[in-house]
Amino acid sequence: MKRFFWMLICLFFISLFLVTSAYAIFCSKQGNQNPYEAKWSSKREAILIAAISSPQSDPYAQAEALFKEKKYDDVILLLAGPAYAEPTNLKINILLAKAQVEKCATLKAKGDDSYKILIRQPYETGQRLHKLQAHPEIYYIVAKSLLINNRIMRAKRTIKKALRLSPNNADCLIVLGDANNILAEDEKDSYEASRLFSEAKGVYEKAIEIRKGDEEFKTNVEKKIKNIEEKIKELAE
Repeated sequence: MKRFFWMLICLFFISLFLVTSAYAIFCSKQGNQNPYEAKWSSKREAILIAAISSPQSDPYAQAEALFKEKKYDDVILLLAGPAYAEPTNLKINILLAKAQVEKCATLKAKGDDSYKILIRQPYETGQRLHKLQAHPEIYYIVAKSLLINNRIMRAKRTIKKALRLSPNNADCLIVLGDANNILAEDEKDSYEASRLFSEAKGVYEKAIEIRKGDEEFKTNVEKKIKNIEEKIKELAE
């Protein structure tokens, strides 16, 4: 009986050792096979540690700084949890949705069609937040989502609502200018196309005037203006 008892104990410890070793080997292999996942995990942990390490740290302030640096993935990562926990917090949800919109705009510019699925998130957030409050940033999120998704007329109508609340919002003016620019390119009537191009140019120039001192913004918008001037010239010939 004693011999049987000792055999059971030995088998237990041997099986425990084998399971632990197998788990360690499995985890090691998984880490090697998924370098992207490992990189993403370490990046997430770094952001979370930074947020937790200081009791006075403000996730929104961190996200706002990251947004200005155009690190949209980091903003999304940092604010997704707080936004889910506080669905009526306008400040957090607006910044998260704006980061999602800008990420989709970047993907579309690169020819990555994944934006077509991702753009639903900020659009739905904007629609939900609009029920809470009429806010120019919320109209901006919805309008730019529509613009990215090629719903140009709806985007134009929506961004005009934003500009009624905030007429000197340069970002909203750019959305209006882009909408007019796209409509002009699709317009078959040369007179109407020229009118829309001219309207877009005027809106872009106003946006530059409002955003004085922002050289990067000025350079990007001036490229749009130069392109429009060339198209107006072509229509006049």
